[in-house]
Amino acid sequence: MIALAFSCRPKAPSQRRWRRCCAMLVRKRCVVGKRRLALAAIAAIAALACNPDDVVHKVGWFATMRHQRNIKPYARPIPPVAGAVPVSGAELPLTRETADRLTNPRTRTAESLNRGQWVFQTYCLVCHGERGEGNGPVSLAGGGPFPGVPSLVDPTRPKMTDGMIYGMIVEAQRMGRGLMPRYGDKIHGNDRWDLVNYVRSLQLNARGGNR
Repeated sequence: MIALAFSCRPKAPSQRRWRRCCAMLVRKRCVVGKRRLALAAIAAIAALACNPDDVVHKVGWFATMRHQRNIKPYARPIPPVAGAVPVSGAELPLTRETADRLTNPRTRTAESLNRGQWVFQTYCLVCHGERGEGNGPVSLAGGGPFPGVPSLVDPTRPKMTDGMIYGMIVEAQRMGRGLMPRYGDKIHGNDRWDLVNYVRSLQLNARGGNR
């Protein structure tokens, strides 16, 4: 009876308190874990209910991809610079009528004439000669094989407008010169009008005038 009394003695109060604390901690952890699971479930449901892109863009780093310097849908384009042409664009084909109506935009300055002289010596001298008299190295008059190279300074020939000379440079065969090759694919931009100005200066020199 005495041994039984000793085996059934109550446990120490400190041990009971320790077990109660452990039980309370376990319950708190369970509550916190359940709350986290609930919040995660709510976030998942909210993400599924919304546009996923909107959720991602809430993160600051990802938002930089949304706010770009690009053209927005239905935005009004910036007006192009005057005289601009598209990179993939092409020139409209010239005819005698459209070429004749063209206006020379280049003033006959020393810079324009010097550039035109370089273009003339590069592409035109071989047929028309140094002074534009039609006696270049490949012309029949200059000892070459090609007949019919006209003089650019002959006063008896019909006077052409600057636009018509421009058309001859770009597409001579469309202007009625069957033997002259086209130079529109070789001479571009202001070089064409500078060449027109230089041809005009050759004509003035042939008549005894100044550039």
